[in-house]
Order: sequence, then structure tokens, then C-alpha cells
Amino acid sequence: MSERLPALIEEMNTRIGRQTDEFEAVLPRGVTVAQLKQDALNCLRVTPKLAECFIPSVLGGLMTCAQLGLRPGVAGLGHAWLLPMKNWKERRTDAQVIIGYRGYSDLAYRHPKVVAVQSNIVRRGDMFEMDLGQDLLVHRMPTLGTDRGPVLGFYALAQIQGEYGTQRILTEPMSQAEMQEHRDKYAMAKKDGGVVGPWRDHFNEMGRKTMIRVRLVKSIPVALDLATGLAVDEGVRTDFDPSADPARVTERIEPEETEPTQPIRESVTLRRPPTGGLTGDQDRRIIQLVRERGLNKEQALALVKETIGEAKSARQLTEDEANRVIARLEAIPLPTMEGDVVQDGRPAPERGPIADMPRQASDRADALNDAAQQANRASRGQMNKLHALLAERGITDDNDVRTAISDVVGVEITTRTKVTPAQAHEVIDHYERLKESTEQQETPRDDGQLVRADVVAEVRAEWQARGGTIPQLTKRFEKAMSVSHLAATAAELAAFLEQLRAEKHQP
Repeated sequence: MSERLPALIEEMNTRIGRQTDEFEAVLPRGVTVAQLKQDALNCLRVTPKLAECFIPSVLGGLMTCAQLGLRPGVAGLGHAWLLPMKNWKERRTDAQVIIGYRGYSDLAYRHPKVVAVQSNIVRRGDMFEMDLGQDLLVHRMPTLGTDRGPVLGFYALAQIQGEYGTQRILTEPMSQAEMQEHRDKYAMAKKDGGVVGPWRDHFNEMGRKTMIRVRLVKSIPVALDLATGLAVDEGVRTDFDPSADPARVTERIEPEETEPTQPIRESVTLRRPPTGGLTGDQDRRIIQLVRERGLNKEQALALVKETIGEAKSARQLTEDEANRVIARLEAIPLPTMEGDVVQDGRPAPERGPIADMPRQASDRADALNDAAQQANRASRGQMNKLHALLAERGITDDNDVRTAISDVVGVEITTRTKVTPAQAHEVIDHYERLKESTEQQETPRDDGQLVRADVVAEVRAEWQARGGTIPQLTKRFEKAMSVSHLAATAAELAAFLEQLRAEKHQP
């Protein structure tokens, strides 16, 4: 390794250690400062020549990968790499970020509507048929062990979740000759008139990446991380600020043998803010404020229009416009139960056409809370198992099922659809243990017959007529009879009912 390697490692550790708190605040969830350091060592191990690169470009490339949640230099993942690249303008060697096709797949999956992404190779021995007009794709490989032959071409596809089901997106395929032509035109690493670097050493993988980066992204919903990845791929970053927008601080360098005026890569249309637009901090702040106040898209656009006189999305705002929108959002009180009243009791100021926004925001917050509760429901598998255990004990009526669940979890369950995973697990565990205990008894109590549902209902009705609740009944019955009223024998139930009518048990 180069003699510069120790200096690079020391510089990396010093800079990262100096800004540990800042990194932890902005790095994606699951990405730690220790991981950032480990990624740097992985890259140096895989590509020792990085030690000869301009140190800020190595650190900047690491930061870009960390902000995108990609692991550079990990061969098993294939997310991204840092590779040396001659910078003819600055007369130095910089570290260039190269995102792999697996990295692009990972970024594409981050859009909620994208459910599948593939980039495939077609070989001579494959059976391949595609009809874009009929949405027809047949790609079968020969029998296992048969030589598939040389590469003929590439294609990519995606599955998109739409309003009426899943839709398949197919790209127009590229032949091997077309991919080679693309490589010769846009490859950035060239030497002595020939292509070097990943296009020479990993042609097939670069071809699969190209199908996603150049063809597929034009037809699928693009998440912000994917748009950022398209902007920084094959670029150089010398800024190590963890709060900076990677797309804004990444520069593209040209091959040493290429004139500055010549294009160096196929253009990809990105929805990026124009020069002079809002910063990454402003973008994140606007998103945070809109979410905290529970505003939907229409309300947010209405606020922007009222503030700057024109309806724009957040990323279309200039820096000055973003500051005005942020100030306006901060002036809106957080949603409260009192509607248009600030937490300290002062009435909220009038805000023109959207003066009722706090109340709408409160409603929006309630809707989000309902959605969160819906997501916290027991799975179908859990409920099927729960119902099967109850059915074994003769509990099949809806009211009896809800009562049985309420007895175990200690809270009244009004509908089975609101049972949480934890509650379902508790009920299943309870009845499985009860089943094991019953099976271990030599002589089942009262001939093993459980009380009928109508008798259970009679006990509940008697208890509720005295103003008691089901959870209270459960606790009182178990304390008196040492068994749940749903698992009690007829004699035990009759005894409790007699005591209840004799006023020995009261809610």
C-alpha cells in the first residue's frame, strides 16, 4: 500500500471524530459513525490506490454513500465503490463514487409504490420473447447445467403498486452491441484510446446497472434517494459536511483524454431544484414542519401559495422562499384537542384562506393515529390460531370470543379487528397453557364439559346488571373460583351465580 495510507486513515478518524454528534444526527437510521469508519477501511482494502487520492474526495465519497444508506466496498452487497479517477483540471487523482446495479435496486425500492425491480442478462441459449405493446415477457433459461452461451443483450423490469393492482413496467432491451456502443460513448475511465475501469472489468454488471439508471428510471416512480443517486453516480465530492445535499456538492470530472466541451455521460432528467434553490436543511425542515402539523398535500400547497404567491413543491422553492415558508409553518400551532387554540391557551392568529388549518391538522393527526393503530393489529395467522384454540373450548360466538379475549388481556375488546399482536400472543399463550393443563389431568372436571355459551352469558348479564364490567368479572371470578369463568365447570359457575345473587360478590 501507498505510504499515504496511514495519513489518510489518521485524517479520516480525526475528521469523523471531530463531528461525531453532527454525523449521528443526520446519518440514515441504522448507519453509525463506527460503520462509516469501517466502510472507509473496506474501501482502502479493496482499492489500495485510494490512498493516493485527494483525501477530501475520499471522505466526501464516504459521506455520500452514508447519506444514501449504501455500503461502499462490500462485495457481497454490491452497493457502491470508490475508485481513483484522474482529475485533469486540478492535476490530481480524486475518489469517484460508483453506484452498482444492486445499489440502484436498493434505492428504487425506497419508493412505496415500487414492489419489484430486476435487471437481467439474455444469453444465446435462453428462450426470450418480449412484446412491449402486449406487455408480454417470456424469459426461460435452459436446463440446469447447460451452457447458456454468450451474452446477447440486457433488459430491466419493475412491478409498481397502483390504485387498481400491480402493474409491470418493461424497458426496451439493449443488445450487446448497443451496450458496447453506450460504453464507448459514456465511459469516464479511458486510457490509450481504450476503456478501463469497471466497464472493462465488470461489463455485465455495468450493463445491468445501465438498464436501471438510463432506461427503467424514466418509467417508474422515483424516490428522493434514487434521484440523488442518479445525480451523484460517477461524481466526485470534496465536501464532508453531513448536512449538505450530496447532489449539490458533487462535481463531475471529465476523462483526461476528453475535451471539456464534450458530453461525458448520457443525461438523465432529474427533478432537482435549480441553482440558488433551497438547501438540504431547509428541505428537511419544511418536511418536518408539515408532518408535525398534519398537513396534507393540498393544504401545504395552499400555504405556500398564500405565502409566496405561487403554488410550488418544496424542492422548487428558492432559498429565500423556503425561509418565508418555514417561518409561516412555525407560526402555525401544533394540533391540539382544542382545535384553534395554542397550547398556552392563547387563540391562534388569523391566517387568511387557511385560517382553519389547525383544526384540519388536528383531524389529520387523528387520521394518522387511526392508521397507526390499524397497522398495529394482530396478523391473520395469529387470529386464526386464536380462534382455533377458542373453538376447541366451545367458544365460537362473536360476543363470547371478544369476552374471552377481554378476560385474558384485562381490557374490554369491542371488536376483534382491534386486537394487537401482543394481545393475540397473550391470549394464545393462555389457552395453550390451559389446554396443556387440561390434557394432563387424569379425570376432566365435570366430565370435561365446559359451560355452554348461554350459561356464560347469564353470568355476565347478572354481573353487568349490577353495574360491573367484563374485566371486573374476570378478576372477581378467578379470585373466588381460581379459574376463568369461560373455563369453569357447570358446578363452579352455578356456585358463583348463587353467591352473586346472594350479594356475596359485588362490582
